[in-house]
Amino acid sequence: MGRVWGVAAEFNPFHSGHAALLTAMRRRGASHLVAVMSGHVVQRGDFAVTDKWTRAHCALEHGVDLVLELPLAYACAPARRFGMGAVGLLRATGLVEGLFFGSECGDAGRLRQAARLVESPPVRQGLPEHLSRGLTFAQARQQAVAAVDPLLAELLRTPNNNLAIEYLRAARELDWNPEIFTIPRQGAAHDDPETGGGIASATSLRKLGQDFDAMAPHLPPRCLALYRTAAREGRYPAAPSRLDAAILSALRQLPPERLSTLPDLSEGLENRFAKAIRAAVSLEELQGLLKTKRYTLARVRRLILCAYLGVTRADADSPPPYLRVLGFTGRGEELMREMKHTALLPVDTRLARLRDLGGCCGRFAGLEANCTDLYTLCLPTPRPCGWEYTGKGVFLK
Repeated sequence: MGRVWGVAAEFNPFHSGHAALLTAMRRRGASHLVAVMSGHVVQRGDFAVTDKWTRAHCALEHGVDLVLELPLAYACAPARRFGMGAVGLLRATGLVEGLFFGSECGDAGRLRQAARLVESPPVRQGLPEHLSRGLTFAQARQQAVAAVDPLLAELLRTPNNNLAIEYLRAARELDWNPEIFTIPRQGAAHDDPETGGGIASATSLRKLGQDFDAMAPHLPPRCLALYRTAAREGRYPAAPSRLDAAILSALRQLPPERLSTLPDLSEGLENRFAKAIRAAVSLEELQGLLKTKRYTLARVRRLILCAYLGVTRADADSPPPYLRVLGFTGRGEELMREMKHTALLPVDTRLARLRDLGGCCGRFAGLEANCTDLYTLCLPTPRPCGWEYTGKGVFLK
């Protein structure tokens, strides 16, 4: 089978930086690449710029052999749960032996040190004091780490390093010991709004809409062609603002007890959320009423989307129940044959078959189908319900 390595990604949108990461994985000796990718909702608490099958197709065109979907409850989540879901799925293949990711520092050894330190008693004991000062969790953790090791604390200032640390923590918690490889993030910073020269950030590319001439220097040619096709077919770019009124309307109809079931809701935010829903006349205003020094905009957006899409704390606490395949190549087909014998979870390309397994599989599949039904309403050409069950996975020979 060779060396099977895995990566967690969103590809929102897929760009030259992603292609460079995949190329580096091949150069390091990977024979097969598995990507765990967010579906129609991404970690920042927003809808993806285009459908997951188009994004999976881009990944398959540029080196990935098998694309697995990160379930909604893990995709729309803080870094800790995002990492746990992605790493858990890679481990559950029974084949992935290496974990690869980009980071600002590019030093796997230092990231391992930081991952161990954030779990140490001095940091855990110091965290509540910093949280009590109204800091975000990320800021509080950095301060607690700085009290022990100021140099390692500097790693926690940047988003990719933080996510990398969560991957490493997840692997340890799951008693999985893959090879770890990282390369320095190239080009623009994570949320840099300007495209500039070289590799642009996904944030800046999303802002370009259908200005493909401006996007061209920052996207691999085959990927650019796929986005042009998606645009012609009304699948690119998504405009989440089209759903603002629908989201606010749905939230106004939620019974108060439903809010108490949301994931990542703590310390009185439930009452604040209920009051804000009644007061806000726009989604932007609702976000503004909920955002504080401690509660970041990304956390607020995730909370709102979880409420709208029906994700509960019980969902967030459940381990991923299946391996849902969004696309594969010929080499990916080899992996799928092997996974019949090695996988720790059910594997399928069809969500309907996973739904019919019932239990947690049925619950997670239902969440995914509902999310897609609502997501399509923010596409240039909205679609009827059921796309999750009629949309075909991507197979590249």
